[in-house]
Amino acid sequence: MFKAILWDMDGTIVDTERVVWTVMQSAFKHAVKIDLPESLFESLLGQSELDFYRHMVDRYSLTERDVQAIRLSFDRDYIPLLADVPALPGALEKVVEFHGRAPQALVTGSTFAQAAAVLDALSIADRFQHVVACDQYSRGKPDPEPFILAASKLGVDPSSCLVLEDSPSGVTAAKAAGMKVVGIHEGNKGKYDIKHADLEVATLRDLHWDDLVSRFA
Repeated sequence: MFKAILWDMDGTIVDTERVVWTVMQSAFKHAVKIDLPESLFESLLGQSELDFYRHMVDRYSLTERDVQAIRLSFDRDYIPLLADVPALPGALEKVVEFHGRAPQALVTGSTFAQAAAVLDALSIADRFQHVVACDQYSRGKPDPEPFILAASKLGVDPSSCLVLEDSPSGVTAAKAAGMKVVGIHEGNKGKYDIKHADLEVATLRDLHWDDLVSRFA
């Protein structure tokens, strides 16, 4: 039925929100002496790391040197922590199960190095044919570019793809690409409005292939 399955990572496969916030807050303080308000950070969740830094440049008039210093500080502390970030309930089981149903790609707003660290830590790198990370595209979610790029890499039409997402911007991007989208609330703790998804579930444990077939066939 679906010729490809495209997975978001942060908030869908792994719960990285608090770790990202803690490390990013520290990186801004260390590199440019800025105290990031948590409300600002939460308002930007779901965007790619690339778009996050673009927003920070505009808001705080950061220089290219400032951004490089922040990124170096963040990556130095964040990537090692990814070895211990837990998978969300049902994520590993569904990644393995769906791998047997159709080719899969990871479509993430994180960098390729960050995505690779997560996939290696969870021992699921071989379940994905491609990883589309923020250092591979110019416009992140909610723009459809990341998902369209993933479909192109897999050699399938976007309309034949199923997307698993937790954020409003991710759902918007996938819908704009012409894909079917399942919105999952486990990672966003139910605080995001993702009613524009084709289907909403509380957790990946509630997602069953036969139900998808009957709903979208």
